[in-house]
Amino acid sequence: MPCYYPRSRGSYPLLVAAIIIVVASKLGDGLCRHDERDALLRLKKGFVFDNALSGLPSWQASSDCCTWQGVTCGDAGTPDAQVVVSLDLADLTISGNLSSDLFELTSLRFLSLANNDFLGIPLPSDGFERLSRLTYLNLSDCGFVGQVPSSIARLTNLETLHLAGAFTWDTVQNQATPFLELKEHTFDTLITNLSSLRRLYIDYVNISVSDVNNSSSRHSLRELKLSYCWVTGPIASSLVPKLRSLSKLILENCIFSHPMMNSFTGVEKLSSLLVFSLSNSGLMGTFPSSRVFSIKTLKVLDLSGNTMLHGELPEFRPGSALQSLLLSSTMFSGNLPESITNLHNLVTLDLSSCLFYGALPSFAQWTMIQEIDLSNNNFVGSLPSDGYGALHNLTRINLSNNSLSGEIPVKLFSHPCLLELDLTHNNFTGHLLLHPNASSRLQHLFLGENNLQGQIPELLSKLSGLTKLDLSSNNLTGTMDLSLLKNLTNLSILQLSRNRLSVLEKGDARSYVGYPNIVSLGLASCNLTKLPAFLMYLNEVERLDLSENSIAGPIPDWIWKAGANDFYYVNLSHNLFTSIQGNILAPAKFLSRLTYAYFLSLSNNMLTGEVPPMICNASNLKVLDLSFNSLGGLIPPCLLQENKSIAVLNLRGNIFRGPLPQNISRGCALETVNLNNNKLEDKLPESLVNCKMLQVLDVGDNQIVDTFPGWLGDLPQLRVLVLRSNRFHGPITVLDGTNFFPMLQVFDISSNGFNGGIPAQYLKRLKAMINSSEVESQARTVGYQYAIDTYYENSVTVMVKGLDLTLVRILYTFKSFDVSNNSFDGTIPSEIGDLKLLKVLNLSRNAFADQIPSRISSMVQLESLDLSRNYLSGEIPSGLASLTFLEVLDLSYNYLSGPVPQSGQFLTFPNTSYEGNNGLCGSRLSRQCHRPESRIRDDGDNDSANWDVLSVELGVACGLAAVTGYLLLSSRGRRWFTTHIDSLLLHVHHFYHRF
Repeated sequence: MPCYYPRSRGSYPLLVAAIIIVVASKLGDGLCRHDERDALLRLKKGFVFDNALSGLPSWQASSDCCTWQGVTCGDAGTPDAQVVVSLDLADLTISGNLSSDLFELTSLRFLSLANNDFLGIPLPSDGFERLSRLTYLNLSDCGFVGQVPSSIARLTNLETLHLAGAFTWDTVQNQATPFLELKEHTFDTLITNLSSLRRLYIDYVNISVSDVNNSSSRHSLRELKLSYCWVTGPIASSLVPKLRSLSKLILENCIFSHPMMNSFTGVEKLSSLLVFSLSNSGLMGTFPSSRVFSIKTLKVLDLSGNTMLHGELPEFRPGSALQSLLLSSTMFSGNLPESITNLHNLVTLDLSSCLFYGALPSFAQWTMIQEIDLSNNNFVGSLPSDGYGALHNLTRINLSNNSLSGEIPVKLFSHPCLLELDLTHNNFTGHLLLHPNASSRLQHLFLGENNLQGQIPELLSKLSGLTKLDLSSNNLTGTMDLSLLKNLTNLSILQLSRNRLSVLEKGDARSYVGYPNIVSLGLASCNLTKLPAFLMYLNEVERLDLSENSIAGPIPDWIWKAGANDFYYVNLSHNLFTSIQGNILAPAKFLSRLTYAYFLSLSNNMLTGEVPPMICNASNLKVLDLSFNSLGGLIPPCLLQENKSIAVLNLRGNIFRGPLPQNISRGCALETVNLNNNKLEDKLPESLVNCKMLQVLDVGDNQIVDTFPGWLGDLPQLRVLVLRSNRFHGPITVLDGTNFFPMLQVFDISSNGFNGGIPAQYLKRLKAMINSSEVESQARTVGYQYAIDTYYENSVTVMVKGLDLTLVRILYTFKSFDVSNNSFDGTIPSEIGDLKLLKVLNLSRNAFADQIPSRISSMVQLESLDLSRNYLSGEIPSGLASLTFLEVLDLSYNYLSGPVPQSGQFLTFPNTSYEGNNGLCGSRLSRQCHRPESRIRDDGDNDSANWDVLSVELGVACGLAAVTGYLLLSSRGRRWFTTHIDSLLLHVHHFYHRF
């Protein structure tokens, strides 16, 4: 069956004007006019060229200018002369000046200066009006700045106009700032005066549009494209009524000052519209689907990249002309209507990264389809089992990141034209079955993160065209003989990680000759006990993941040769490596192979020794994870002090000692610093405030001696702060004018020597624990994205119910506040109840007194509450029973009294939650709550018992009266009374309730 591959999308019309000029020209034997030749030579003098080849060497005074590079002449009406009708100087890397001699060429019909380097040069304000015969003008990508001259609006014969100016690119906002301007009157005049204009393409220009809507004015413009422009004014409502002849309307990657979705009234009247693109333009609101899809001529609709644009697909009528429907990265939602199968002309369907759900439609009706991308939605059900044979043009299917299930249709692997199949991250089950006539055209096969079972079939070797194969994170079993790869000679990416496979190698060294030159190799958790020998025969590896195996001994030197200095990602974590080629982590060869590496993890091995300063020579390193080894000595100062590259530094679980480097430079790139469980001493470096992007700081379980680092509160991105199990001391204080951790979500200062109270005014400033944001609702995690598809997950250890719990991922929604095992005293501030988003609150093992604040009952997200081993008194607030997510409660060893609430989660807590509070009672406790006994007695024995009790009470009362009288009458006694009576009464109260 023949395959018909797609033509390139987005190509623009051929330069029709230039072709007409060349065909129509009648080149005679005469020379070009001397005045035009001289004008061209003067124009050249103002140019600067990068090299001789682009320097217009044919432009010589002694030759006919009609034969010069880029020059085309036409008949001037006389037999002995030609005039210059076309000047094409595109793509010659010309810089310098654009002189007015250009405007001496008054017979020009075609002029292109595109793709040159007139950077920072303004366009001449006058002169373009002299080129009155121009039909084609291209000034794009030349670097011009300033105002577009109004004289261009006087070129009444112009049919095609390209404008593109200089710009700067903001990498943070991911947008362009243009320096060429089309002021309001100029843009309006262009549209109004250039009555012959058919194609207008404008890129990287500041455009001002009048808000005057002269709907009676009509223009015959066919194609309008604005790309990377800043548009001020209601461009849609201003232009749509005028441009009823438009066949292409492209407004992509623009920034609009005026709301767009309410401005397309009348768009359905563009009866000739073929292409409508508003991609990546920050559109918000609801898209008018019914009006736009009613345009019968529409072939291409592109709304992709508008992440705040809502909408639903309408019912599609038969006979639609639609060929490309591109809605990726929008908030379009709902079920796909069954009538979508009426789009018989559909070539490209991209609904990726939307909010669609429900079952997939049948593909069989789309006989012209080439590409289907429905990835990153919530589609369910199984794949259509049949109908693929009639799809003769199908080259790409991407259904990754959905909830699809069932078995993968075998016929997909034999489709003769399919080049890419991506079913990653679904719920597909069953065995991986391949058709005996497996297609040799299939290049990309991604089946990772499913539930596929059984062995990898030997028929896989029939897919000889494969360049990328991902079977990772399934339940595949059995053995995988790497000799299977020998037939896959084009394979560059192989991912088999995290299955239940045992990867084996058979044969001697000679058998590896002819293996594919793998660029990305993932064999994590593949039961390896030694390094694969075929690595010795590779030299282009960029990404290597052999983590979670049982490879022991030294890391051999030859493994670094596989990267040929181009390693970008190396993960050898969770093995049994002891050293690198028998040396401590220092050989020059090892470090020299990491020149371009951005990720290096040797964590969870058995490495010893010190980390050499040479590690900092890996100047592109973004993630360095050496955690859980036995590395020691001082931390190389360059990792902190001079670091402007490393974003993640994880040295947790080693034996590093000594003080931390103190002089951290400005421009620090660190986002995660995890130094937990070492032997670090001295103080925290206050220069950490230079790390403005810092999100995670974990220095727990060390020997740091310092006061509370309130200066860290100014770090705007800090989300996790762990100071637990050190020697911090003193009260919680913050300097005036300093913020108090506005983004903090994990606050752990437990097991130190902090004292005093918890300042209520600081609690009010923990904004991330009080109010949620839209970002948090998307289940994002605290981590670092160091590549387009690769994310480093941070972890943290928190205490829940007296046990350390390690969270391998820190969700934005996880909020924890732990000040346990310190010397805090006073009352628990009621403002702590304002931290409504907390999931863990631990105030145990302090000296807090008085009652439990009732406002804790407003902490509706709370899952763990530990107030044990304090001096709390009074009753348990009944409102705590409304905390429906509360799973762990510990109020033990306080002086609480009264009944335990008998509803909600309190019905699930064990008696140990309350032990050590002898005043508490309840049906689940050993001490039951009783009603007060009746004071009416019927017999004399009871009367006698009451008199005995009364005698004791009178004696105690008289004794207390005598002591109190002395204390109140003597000055010394009054001082003692004033100083100690509060404490005395508190202890009497506690004593009474215990017994």
